[in-house]
Amino acid sequence: MDYSQINSADALVLMRMEVAGTLEIWAEESKENGKSSPRRPPRLFHIAFPGEIMALESLNASYTREADAGTYSGTLLRTYKASPFLDYVRAETYAASTMKHPLHHFQLITEEAIIDVVTITPPQVDEVSLG
Repeated sequence: MDYSQINSADALVLMRMEVAGTLEIWAEESKENGKSSPRRPPRLFHIAFPGEIMALESLNASYTREADAGTYSGTLLRTYKASPFLDYVRAETYAASTMKHPLHHFQLITEEAIIDVVTITPPQVDEVSLG
């Protein structure tokens, strides 16, 4: 999937996250110095994980390590090919051995939180029209 739209944002602010059958996250593009960017108003993104979630972790961004471990693509919505979190899920659960599809690790970087998701279904990302 192409996540270039969300990865083109300078930064994201977590607006809402809920799990009710589907993991849904709303994140707004951060404003520079409290003002809208001169190039465009802030964008709102809806990130939905429609499949079963094997693992979900949300860390306070203030306490995460700067050094990134693993192999990934993307900036704000990362798609990992290999990561310690994915290794942990494989080692501590039987999800990898019971699933017919491979497990995928996605990470959403916001100013307040780092959200890790392991699932078999890639997320759908939509820009929500505010006008």
